[in-house]
Amino acid sequence: MLDTFIQKLTKELEIEGALATEVPGVYALPVDKDLSMTISEIPRGFSLNCILIDCPTEQEEAFYTQTLFANLFGQGTEGCVLGLDAEGKTLTLSREVNYDIEYKDFRDMVEDFMNSIDFWRQEILAYGIKLE
Repeated sequence: MLDTFIQKLTKELEIEGALATEVPGVYALPVDKDLSMTISEIPRGFSLNCILIDCPTEQEEAFYTQTLFANLFGQGTEGCVLGLDAEGKTLTLSREVNYDIEYKDFRDMVEDFMNSIDFWRQEILAYGIKLE
């Protein structure tokens, strides 16, 4: 399923080159020149993941409070979840879809995910954190 969806998405977005990575069932979709999101096949569906930025060292409390409210009330997350990596140093965005969907719904979810990435990158800039 995911392979077929990725092929259609690649054609629609007119992306040159393959999105497949060295790991079977894992695809990297470029979001920006220096940022990509990962689409991975899971037993019954797929997951979307993106590493957004290193966590701030200043205004930490305000930043984390905002991300917690975003998760709680769905503000700017479009059904995704903001989180931290295993070391707690990097802000991530993720979503798991563990049910069958049609291609249009998949495409819309990918678009919403990309919109959330853009939104949170702008929020990050508001805290004076430079994007690399």
